[in-house]
Amino acid sequence: MYIATVIPLSKNIQKENLTYFTAKEIPLGSIVSVPVRSKMIDALVIELEDASSLKGGVKDADFQLKKIEKVKGMAPYRGSFFEACVRMQKYYATTTGSIIDAMLPNIFLEKYSEFKKPKVIPNNDVDKNITSEKLIFQALPSDRLSWYRTLVREAFAKKQSVFVCVPTEYDIDIFYNAFAKGIEQYVFRFHGNINKKTLIADYNRAITEEHAVIIIGTGMFLSIPRYDIKTIIVEHESSEAYKGIRRPYVDIRSFAEVLAECDGSRLIYGDTLLRPETLQRHENKELGEVASPLFRLPSVERQIIIDMKNEVNEKGLQTFTVLGDTTKKMIQYAQDHNESVFLFTVRKGLAGVTVCGDCGDTMLCNYCKVPIVLYNKRNTKDKNTTEERIFMCNKCGRKETAKARCQKCDSWNLTPLGIGTDRVKEEIEKLFPKAIIVQIDKEATPTEKDIKIAQIKIKNTPSVILIGTEMAFSSINQEFTHSAIVSLDGLLSVPSFNMNQKILHIIEKLSLITTRNMIIQTRVPENLILQHILSGNVLPIYREDLKERETFGYPPYKKLIKITFAGNARDSEKARAYLEETFAEYDPQIFSAFVGRVKGEYITNTVLKIDPKIWPYPPKMNTFNENKESVNLSDKLSSLPQSFSINIDPEDLL
Repeated sequence: MYIATVIPLSKNIQKENLTYFTAKEIPLGSIVSVPVRSKMIDALVIELEDASSLKGGVKDADFQLKKIEKVKGMAPYRGSFFEACVRMQKYYATTTGSIIDAMLPNIFLEKYSEFKKPKVIPNNDVDKNITSEKLIFQALPSDRLSWYRTLVREAFAKKQSVFVCVPTEYDIDIFYNAFAKGIEQYVFRFHGNINKKTLIADYNRAITEEHAVIIIGTGMFLSIPRYDIKTIIVEHESSEAYKGIRRPYVDIRSFAEVLAECDGSRLIYGDTLLRPETLQRHENKELGEVASPLFRLPSVERQIIIDMKNEVNEKGLQTFTVLGDTTKKMIQYAQDHNESVFLFTVRKGLAGVTVCGDCGDTMLCNYCKVPIVLYNKRNTKDKNTTEERIFMCNKCGRKETAKARCQKCDSWNLTPLGIGTDRVKEEIEKLFPKAIIVQIDKEATPTEKDIKIAQIKIKNTPSVILIGTEMAFSSINQEFTHSAIVSLDGLLSVPSFNMNQKILHIIEKLSLITTRNMIIQTRVPENLILQHILSGNVLPIYREDLKERETFGYPPYKKLIKITFAGNARDSEKARAYLEETFAEYDPQIFSAFVGRVKGEYITNTVLKIDPKIWPYPPKMNTFNENKESVNLSDKLSSLPQSFSINIDPEDLL
């Protein structure tokens, strides 16, 4: 009999290892089925010992060992993938099994027997003297694609494969069309929505193909065991889609970089506008470059910024309106000439702007000069809960009483306003009753079928008016003659340290698919972001953004750790007290989430801002212990009950 130590491949099990017995000798690295409570789960065998040498210890144990029920076979990934998961385990304050579970497609284990194994498995040990080359490539899409094609030809000449990692299914089609001409048999696509039968067939072809290949896929398919992958391209590096939305919130970009290190492969971060954190690493010589970074947005024939404070009604008085006069004329022209229009709108719940009903001015933070938002603040004292209304700046956190007056005309007539997709659609239907309208957002197009219907309607209607949120960018693959950002101000009021970058990327994406006119509606036309965008040079925005991040303590100057708790009012108060005591030495910031209540539960966020040196980059194998403070904090986080959700490097603090 043998005693096996296994890693449970599940995010719901907080133990790093479990122990079972087996009558047969099982090779290390095997996937087995083991019982946990009343369920069977997959696990990875990492250690096997002959029970004869442990009989005393086994007999004296205060628990009964359970039996390994089934051996599936060797793990469906290369050794470097497992090493990357181990290195990420401490970094994300979780277990190795939860990292593997997050990064390995479920189908690889569910249909294990249907997947072929590589013909030749070489020595998994990478020469530790080889340094992984890490590069950035900030350029326009056409320039990047042209260079990538050259890179692929060179890789094929060396009999090396290339993995192009992209954030969404939409991106896969773009890159497939760019690469596949003439070499279709060597280009493979992988994403989560592929039919299972097709996925298995394509996987088996990709894994057994003797010629070098290009794999274009989302991050979960980095595990594919092609041992000749020597270049990993992380495209659209700035995309929020790379950050996991479920525990343990793995960032694909970080994982790809660690995997490249473990493989001794070259890593390339590519985008039109890379993240500030990545650009700073380049300035610090941590990352090399393909070419000097270009700080320009795609060009549009005509770009107009409309000051919505100047809009007037039929009586000539300043008024609030969803669509400005210039935007209405653009839409009318498009309808008359059978041309398409895309009206971009921020999602519901994130369009908080307060406007003076008398002069039309927008309430701004005196310090940051961005729109402030009206909130209901809960106060609890002596078991009594009261609410008061306050204005708050979501950038610097400054608060004002709701009795504040307009800064321009001293009026009390202040009204909180928001412009969502539904409101824009109502306005279009009223102004253009014969127009064909398509709406793309989480409510209007919740399923893949709904999106497909919307895509067909857009494709077959030259004069279509598309009203959509960011979801539309990853759902459409065609150009529009005209476009407009209906309300930029709502984005300025969102509590996110990434908001400047978010605005830049929205304008970038809209510029890429707009052929003639793009309108930006705002009540804050003097905003520096807009001024730099008009000038065509966005480098000053990056520099200013980094200054603000340093001032307010955001990445890359601080490492952020967000802990979220959801529960009733009583449990939430207990959770706050517990976290405040547990992490007192790190000065925890505890506050209600931007959407403070969901399905009857109060959402509480706790943020730790720590020195990045305390929480080092995912460490080499067995070196995390060199920093005792990081180990102490990681252990504290990983020991929290599962009712607390831990997010390392969150995209925002909402």
